Amino acid sequence: MGYGRSVEFDDYFDTKAGLQFYLDLAGETAGDVLELGLGTGHLLFEIAKQGRDVWGIDSSPEMVREAKKRRRNYYPEVSGRSRLIVADMLSFDLGHQFGFVYAASSSIQGDSVDDLRGIFRSTADQMIEGGTFAFDVMSPYNLRRTINVPPEERELPGGRVIIRFIAQSYFEGDETAAFNILYKEHIPGRTKYDTYREEAEMAIITPEVIDDALDYAGLSRKALYGDFDRHPYVEDSMVIVVVAQKDRA
Repeated sequence: MGYGRSVEFDDYFDTKAGLQFYLDLAGETAGDVLELGLGTGHLLFEIAKQGRDVWGIDSSPEMVREAKKRRRNYYPEVSGRSRLIVADMLSFDLGHQFGFVYAASSSIQGDSVDDLRGIFRSTADQMIEGGTFAFDVMSPYNLRRTINVPPEERELPGGRVIIRFIAQSYFEGDETAAFNILYKEHIPGRTKYDTYREEAEMAIITPEVIDDALDYAGLSRKALYGDFDRHPYVEDSMVIVVVAQKDRA
């Protein structure tokens, strides 16, 4: 997905559904922390507030800039313990080892299931032995449908109003789902809305695909959940939440 002007809207529509899950996992681990798919950095900075040294990568320069802006405005106390870097999850080398790596909000769910092998291998190469890797993706049940999501409205500082529209299409032959996202922004004093459009495509990822990619990277699945309350994954779960560990030599 390409990010432009709409990057600042993300936090207003993010439900933060996995926030406590990842905060709890961070508290159960040791070592430095890495987030794949940094986004605007809210979760990473909350972990840094626990006293951890944290790193975050994102392939979007716009997202990294927005995260740095958020850190400067709301989390200045963690500036010395956080590094934010533009990097591709498919192939990255930070020259550092991490005890806890995570990818929230389906950030590793690209347009090809083959990408998982590259992401997991790069991740494992920079984890300490016994380190924890956790992530979530949208489930097959969630993605195998064609729907129009009801519009959502948020009020932003300064009286601005943002309305988000999402159209989701399922392509059975390719086992992918496409998203067309439209933001309409109303600024006080104007009679017209500004509009911003994003498009994205996501591959449908199954537990079997996940296990194959984890094994390829030398990682072992320790838990598979169907939500962030750690309930078991079932066929009609809306998300797949995985906790894995780097195998010891």
